[in-house]
Amino acid sequence: MVDRTGSEASSGATTTDSTTTFKEICSMTPYGIVLGRFQPLHHGHVEYLQAAKARCERLFIGITNPDTSKATISEADAKRSLAENNPFTYIDRHLMIERALLELGWDADTFCLMAAPITDPDRLTVYLPSSAKSEFFVTVYDEWGEQKAREIAALGYPTTTLWRRTYDERFTSGTFVRNAIRDGEPWEHLVPSGVSSYIAENNLIDSLRV
Repeated sequence: MVDRTGSEASSGATTTDSTTTFKEICSMTPYGIVLGRFQPLHHGHVEYLQAAKARCERLFIGITNPDTSKATISEADAKRSLAENNPFTYIDRHLMIERALLELGWDADTFCLMAAPITDPDRLTVYLPSSAKSEFFVTVYDEWGEQKAREIAALGYPTTTLWRRTYDERFTSGTFVRNAIRDGEPWEHLVPSGVSSYIAENNLIDSLRV
């Protein structure tokens, strides 16, 4: 696993990249949509969010598995829905992501956080903006990523794959971060400061180690 955290992961927190041309800005989709469990948000997620944000006017960030008691287990990655892999509640994830992005310099009116029950496609569409004005942005690291991209495309939304990488090419992973916290290893450098401060202030470390 490539640990490319730190300044590289947080340096691009602007609405568009400085090299973005006027033509590219005019052709940006009104609404971009990204999905993730964000258990918790880490620097790899931030890279994904920033890449998507550079391609749309407003980014809708869907927090998947908002209610783990109702999550359907996917054969592509059954472990994703296990309780130990989903220690943070929907509202905790919502608030830590919001804090992190604002601290990274994102304008509040350029993004929107929402619940996204990805394992129930029929329910998912209720939460999404219109497909006529929206585009999904996905990244693929494994079979679950491929399956998710197919399921999203089947909903009738334009879908762009930002990149395909192997697991070892990731910045880091939620599993790696959670295990580091549970084992008492350094982990704060793997996540934005807004995430680490939220976890500490709300005493979430001890509950995760239970």
